[in-house]
Amino acid sequence: MCAWAGSSGAALVLMLLATAVGITLAELQTHSSLQPSFISKPASFEVRELESIVLPCDIRNRGPYIVVWKKDRRVISAREAIVARDTRYSLVEGYNLRIAGVRPSDQSSYTCSIDTEPLTELTHQLVVLYGPVVTTGPSSGVLVLERGKEAHFECSAVGNPEPSMFWRKQAGLLPSGEAQHKGSRYTVAEVTRQMAGVYECVAENGLGKPGVGTVSLQVQYSPEVEVENSVVHAGEGFEAQLVCFVYADPPAEVRWVKENGSLHPSRHVPSEEVLVGTRHVLTIRPVHTVDFGTYSCQAFNHLGNASGRMALSGAPARARVTSSPIGTAPDSYQLAWEVRSYSAVLEYKVAYGQGKNLSAGGTSPSWREVLVPPTGSEVVGDSLHRQQIPLTKLRPATTYDLHVRARNRHGWGAVSEMFHFSTLARGEALESRSYNNGSELRCLPHVLSLVCAAFVIIALITDEDNT
Repeated sequence: MCAWAGSSGAALVLMLLATAVGITLAELQTHSSLQPSFISKPASFEVRELESIVLPCDIRNRGPYIVVWKKDRRVISAREAIVARDTRYSLVEGYNLRIAGVRPSDQSSYTCSIDTEPLTELTHQLVVLYGPVVTTGPSSGVLVLERGKEAHFECSAVGNPEPSMFWRKQAGLLPSGEAQHKGSRYTVAEVTRQMAGVYECVAENGLGKPGVGTVSLQVQYSPEVEVENSVVHAGEGFEAQLVCFVYADPPAEVRWVKENGSLHPSRHVPSEEVLVGTRHVLTIRPVHTVDFGTYSCQAFNHLGNASGRMALSGAPARARVTSSPIGTAPDSYQLAWEVRSYSAVLEYKVAYGQGKNLSAGGTSPSWREVLVPPTGSEVVGDSLHRQQIPLTKLRPATTYDLHVRARNRHGWGAVSEMFHFSTLARGEALESRSYNNGSELRCLPHVLSLVCAAFVIIALITDEDNT
């Protein structure tokens, strides 16, 4: 009775289990005699970032057992339901797991398990290939150093495959003179203001675009001042502009100072700073006689100070010779020049001779010096004066050196740059100078004579043959 009861009880349990899972008792008895197994084999899969992948889980004799997918220990699905919140997961063609738009964080082990006793499991490895992602130090992306300090640039990169890295400067070469420096570190022993700029750490692994991280190097230094012109020429009633360039970090406070005098605010107008605070202009309008003199552009920051000096002058500017360096005669030369002067020119001084002069504006004993009045001078516009004179009693086929300067009521202007001119040889035509060294054209008459003689001989021979 007990044996029958035990047998009947087991049958009853099977019937209840069969009813619960919706299969017949015969099917349940058949399934209970066969253990499920995997048709799919464990494997390692490589997939690029943003692509999709299907991890296989084909089962033989699944029976009533529950199939579960897990990423490491985290459950993704149970039976046919996705329980993970990530909508990129889905089951396709049974229990194969599809992951859409793969991310680097998806790289892991994935296990398909059947709740047998013990568990039946199939584990795949997912390897995600992705381009480099670069991280630089400092994290702010800005490196602030005083001039002369050592700079350290560092970066790291993640990617699969492992990327290679190098440093470069966004504009120009690295301070070491290299276009690129291999490795994740780059060091500059002593930084200067010219080294300031954006440095880039570049990582490459052949997937997509290279990863790039940037560090902006900001070099702090005391001011440096450069002047646009050391002498600025102007005249009463005109406008003058004094320009200086200031380089400083942190930005400098800039002021203009007139030596042996003060700036009159009604006529001295500092302009707005231009080009990120590096160009400063002092505009003087209108210019009065008292405005002539020496000015300083002074710059200050907490690291130091510097200044640049320039003169506002009413004297003539440097004269410029405009005549040809090749004369048109053997014993004379027509000299022409021009000079900018806002006041009337009172006289010119022309010095010329063979051999160098002793000093700027001076002459050697062999030089001639001529004072030229402004008679016949041509004035173009408000300030450009043009003049010309003949120089006589020169030696043929000789090269001379020459300089010119002008004087107005404010004094003598700067001496012109040394000018060289030469006279023709006696019997030499000016056209001969248009050929290299003049040798080709001097030979040309002889060449033409030979050519003509050749034609005559050919003509005579031809006539004899015809007869």
